[in-house]
Amino acid sequence: MRTLLQDLRYGARVMWKTPAVTLVAIVALTLGIGANTALFSVVNAVLLRSLPYTEGERLAIVWENRKSGTGNPQNVINLGNFYDWKDQNTVFVDMAAFFDRNVNLTNDGEPEEIPAQIATVNLFSVLGVNAFQGRTFDSEDGKPGQPNVVVISYSLWQRRFGGGQVVGRKITLNNQENIIIGVLPAEVGWYVQKGSMINKPPEMWSPWQVSNELRQRQGRFARAVARLKPNVTWAQAQNEMNVIGARLEQQYPEFDTNWGVNVVPLRTQLTGEIRKPLFILLGAVGFVLLIACANVANLLLARAASRKKEIAVRAGLGATRWRIARQLITESVLLALVGGAFGLLLAWWGTKSLIALSPPGLMDLRNVAVSLPVLGFTFALTLLTGIIFGLVPALEAARFDLNDSLKEGGKNIGGGSRSHRLRNLFVVTQVALALVLLVGAGLFMKSLSRLRSVDPGFNADHLLTMRVSLPLRKYDTDPKALDFFSRALEQIRSLPAVEAAGAINTLPFAGPHSGTLVEIEGQPKLPPGQELSTGICVTETDYFRVMQIPLKRGRLFTEQEAKEMRHVVVVNETFVRKNLPGQDPLGKRVTIYMKDENVPTEIIGVVGDTKHLGLDTENEEMAYWPQPELVYSYRNATNGSTFVARRAGR
Repeated sequence: MRTLLQDLRYGARVMWKTPAVTLVAIVALTLGIGANTALFSVVNAVLLRSLPYTEGERLAIVWENRKSGTGNPQNVINLGNFYDWKDQNTVFVDMAAFFDRNVNLTNDGEPEEIPAQIATVNLFSVLGVNAFQGRTFDSEDGKPGQPNVVVISYSLWQRRFGGGQVVGRKITLNNQENIIIGVLPAEVGWYVQKGSMINKPPEMWSPWQVSNELRQRQGRFARAVARLKPNVTWAQAQNEMNVIGARLEQQYPEFDTNWGVNVVPLRTQLTGEIRKPLFILLGAVGFVLLIACANVANLLLARAASRKKEIAVRAGLGATRWRIARQLITESVLLALVGGAFGLLLAWWGTKSLIALSPPGLMDLRNVAVSLPVLGFTFALTLLTGIIFGLVPALEAARFDLNDSLKEGGKNIGGGSRSHRLRNLFVVTQVALALVLLVGAGLFMKSLSRLRSVDPGFNADHLLTMRVSLPLRKYDTDPKALDFFSRALEQIRSLPAVEAAGAINTLPFAGPHSGTLVEIEGQPKLPPGQELSTGICVTETDYFRVMQIPLKRGRLFTEQEAKEMRHVVVVNETFVRKNLPGQDPLGKRVTIYMKDENVPTEIIGVVGDTKHLGLDTENEEMAYWPQPELVYSYRNATNGSTFVARRAGR
């Protein structure tokens, strides 16, 4: 230890005597170590940290999917199928179902729309989560005659209720009284599907006693989470669910033909889309650190060449080559520690910047921080970096001719040919690594340029949106809901800065739309699994003009059709191409199975395609109904609606 302290003191003096070399080396190391630490903090929180549930690695999201490979491989599920899965499987401990919605909190402060979920009462037991305060659901919650109860998140408890005592507190949600029975721990959040209608992690949960009516084979809208039994592999779970899916396909051919089951581990579900980009970015900043190491090693080689005489004198006084090399490696590690300390500060700032700049829908970065594992990573990285860039210069400096080095003006005073070759090698390495990074950056820029060049089918410039959910208790009839939207749009259009205004139940890029089967009048009924299908949206008559979605053929809705049910529909070009190939769509009558009374609807117009789920998705068939045709979707508190206004001028 005494020798180590001597080496450290001497290394500090050397750093102080060569400020230019020291400054350049510290800046390079700060950038390299800081970038790696900041990105590792994200990788650790998103990919490596254990899930905040009891044995979270055994949790999975269970989807339905089309066996033909068309459509979404992670499709929402039918509750009848869910209960059959639950009863027939032998690979899961238990399964729970849940459904996204928004609720309006209208007491205890300003009104606020809260992202929420309704869930079967076993959700938290499946997740292995206990309440931080109060309790979670029991088997009686949600039954008729029982009070309405909710469990809230830690973040909502802190933000809205100040972290005080809330168990037993009454709150008003959608004009109904509810009682808070529990608060979840701070580290516990829950999964939200990309493109979900709530678009951010839920902060409130209500119990769901699923009725027999909802268990009928009539639609798909829920999601399921399951806990794998010990000693059961994911492959075994998927195989058994495939068998159950095939059994249901035979039992319910009208509904389940061509539908299968897709089991996705929760870790994969949460990180599947970002795992590869994160590792690519981690590799990129790793290259930055290697460039920094090569740069510092080159500097130390040059400095070692100028210290030949000093090293020779030490050797002449009895120092061994290993003792000299150890001194130089200690200096390198000391330099790395200083760079690591500044790099840690840069990482702390950079992590906050990553959180601020990250799109909220991309990943949940709330738990990203410079934690103990990150500090351990930084310390290990710093030591390794110091050894990597210091080892070669130290060993090279220890190779010398004592007699020649002690001579005034000896031929090796500026470094021998071997040293020059090593310095040239480091320069070549730096250039090669930088070239790799430049090529990668160019590919990223090209991808971004191609993404920006994708036509979404509408003009997003100068658009303002506002989402509204109507409470069913107040707007319990179609006329009331229609009157609300009509009066609201009139007032929005009267604003001086508004050029045009419309509304739609599901805005593009704001969540998944509804989907259903279609029959063309006059054409034979197709067998199960081969039926025609379409997406469904409910719009106001000016929506297409506001979004600048072009009318290709026919006409749009009239004012009368926007107020009364006249059984008309507007479709997009993909609907015509897939469902009416080679036919004139205008005047065609189609039955779209979405309403309680499924009657034929006349196609009056064809509009251009739009990208609904994202720029990287294929155009899909869409049918647009005016409000009276399916007003329930417009006023349903679990769905909500979005007003769209185009701002005039610039």
